[in-house]
Amino acid sequence: MKKRVIPNIENQLKKLVELQLEVEKLPPLTPVEKAKFEQSLAIDQLYYSSKLEGSELTTKMIDKAIHGKKLSAA
Repeated sequence: MKKRVIPNIENQLKKLVELQLEVEKLPPLTPVEKAKFEQSLAIDQLYYSSKLEGSELTTKMIDKAIHGKKLSAA
């Protein structure tokens, strides 16, 4: 069995820790900002999972479906 080697793991860990420290310096999101961000992530996840399944849905179509708006052919 061949051993899998991850190059420069120490550098990658250092970058991850530095990034986490930068994130912690950011101000917290307001509840509205957090909700919008989470909704955006949900739409992206639906878009990419539907693409993997062979769907032709666009992010705009997914957004309309989530918000209960009528979908049209256009």
